[in-house]
Amino acid sequence: MARDQEHKFDSKIDAGDDSLVLDPREEEMRAIAVFAGVLMATPSMAEQLVFYTANFPDATSVQLSVQSNSVSRGGDYDFDVAIGLVETDASGAVRYEDTGRHRARVRCSYPAYVSVGARKYPVVMSLSRALHDDWKEYLWMAFCAVPSS
Repeated sequence: MARDQEHKFDSKIDAGDDSLVLDPREEEMRAIAVFAGVLMATPSMAEQLVFYTANFPDATSVQLSVQSNSVSRGGDYDFDVAIGLVETDASGAVRYEDTGRHRARVRCSYPAYVSVGARKYPVVMSLSRALHDDWKEYLWMAFCAVPSS
C-alpha cells in the first residue's frame, strides 16, 4: 500500500488510544482476513509486497516490503513477517537496500498490535479517525484488513 503523497517517516503511535472496537461481524470475518492476508503476501510472489512508502522533499523514497511471512506458531500472533527496506533517489536508482529481514509479528484481533523485538505497538483502527502515518499500521492493514469491494 504505497503512499504517493509527501510525508515524513515517523514510527510513533498514539499511545493514548490503545483500544480497538470490533463489530461482531468483523470478528466473524477475522478468519477470512487471515486467509486473505496469507494469499496476498506469500513468499512465492514474484514481487515483494510494498506496504509502506515514505517520500521526502529531495525525491528520496524509502519503501518497506514484506520479504517473507508465515502463519505464526505463537499463540498471541497471527503472522510472523520479515521486512526489507529499499531507499531510492529521484531517478528511481537504489541508493541502499537492507535485506536484513527484520522480524515483526502481527496480531489481527483485539487487542490488535504489531510487535518488533520485545515491544508491542497497539494498532487502533476506527472509522472516525484518520490513519496515522505509521508503517506499523500499514503492515497490520496489509495482513489484517478485510478486503472490500
